[in-house]
Amino acid sequence: MTFGSLVGVGGALALVLALLAALVRVLRRYAGLGGGIGGEWQPEVLGRAAVGPRQGIAVVRIGQRVVVVSVGEGGVRPVLDLGDAESAPVAARSTAPESERGSIRFGEQLMRALRVGGVGASLLVLALAAGPAAAFASEPGATSLDASTPAEASAFAAAADDVAELDFAAARAAASAPVAPQQAARSARGTAFPGLPTIDLRIGSGPEPLRFSGTVGAVLIIGLLTLLPTLLLLMTSFTRILVVLHFLRMALGTQTSPPAHLVAALALLLTAFVMTPTLAEVNRTALAPWMSGELVESEMLAAAIVPFRTFMLEKTPDRDLETFIELSGAPVPETPEEIPLMTLVSAFATSELRAAFQIGFALFLPFIVIDLVVASVLMSMGMFMLPPAMISLPCKLLLFVLVDGWSLVVQGLVASFR
Repeated sequence: MTFGSLVGVGGALALVLALLAALVRVLRRYAGLGGGIGGEWQPEVLGRAAVGPRQGIAVVRIGQRVVVVSVGEGGVRPVLDLGDAESAPVAARSTAPESERGSIRFGEQLMRALRVGGVGASLLVLALAAGPAAAFASEPGATSLDASTPAEASAFAAAADDVAELDFAAARAAASAPVAPQQAARSARGTAFPGLPTIDLRIGSGPEPLRFSGTVGAVLIIGLLTLLPTLLLLMTSFTRILVVLHFLRMALGTQTSPPAHLVAALALLLTAFVMTPTLAEVNRTALAPWMSGELVESEMLAAAIVPFRTFMLEKTPDRDLETFIELSGAPVPETPEEIPLMTLVSAFATSELRAAFQIGFALFLPFIVIDLVVASVLMSMGMFMLPPAMISLPCKLLLFVLVDGWSLVVQGLVASFR
């Protein structure tokens, strides 16, 4: 780079800096003349008060007018225009005579209400301002609120004083009130809402049973109600039927057909069919007498569990019962009726899973043979890129339909509980 080129670059840089300086000077001049608000139009905040999180009300004087604005996240919005006559006396309210302070008393009362009484007092003051203003404006010859006489302004200010004082007294009384009325209201809630149910849960039959009421009782009852369907399903044939149907779907190779909710619905229907004798016995010995008033709740539950215990004892092998009795550490019961219910349910669920896996193995065998045959044929033909499942699935479905597979599976499941 030569000396001449360096001089040219420096000159160009100096020219750019000079242009920037001139532009900044012009912008400052125009901003000072028309861009800003100066002189008599400079806004002045006379007072402000917070009425909530990130919300407040401020009294602003712009020129010869005083305006009440709301300030919040949504921006600044005008609330009330206090007029021209209230701007000058606000700054010198202490020196203004009583006859000239009628129009400025409202601004004082509004800010006082916001500081001490909160939103309630300020709304009352604003309502008092809107009422006389509307009534005065509706009269013939009236132009604005500023045309009122000093006597009317003094009366309006006195009314605002009375309302504000009443609201402040009510706020102080509410803040200093004792907690006893609140407790009395809570205790009287039951009489105020007689239609609401009262939950009272007692565990034990001694003189001082474990008792849960109110929120704790409601939570416990709701938890027991959510666990009740699971416990009932573990005491029925639902476990074996559902697992076998899932194994059948896996053996066929149809991972999403039939859908899971359809399989569960079919399992529930078959469970109701298998458990019909047991449910009929429960209805005869427990539910019907309880509905007729012959049994109380505890007697009804004790009578209803007997048919389920009989069903589980018939379907549970002795080795499973012995295993869970040993795991529980309890003494060996002398009769089957003395076996604890939790031990019996655990042994029954384990035996149901074992039986379901045995049936599932029997279901898998014919379909595995079809898979092996199809894979061998494809390999012998050199069709390595063709998935065997694409060919074996139609063959499985054809075999299952030809042998009436659904009827065989349902008959086998029902017969396994006879």
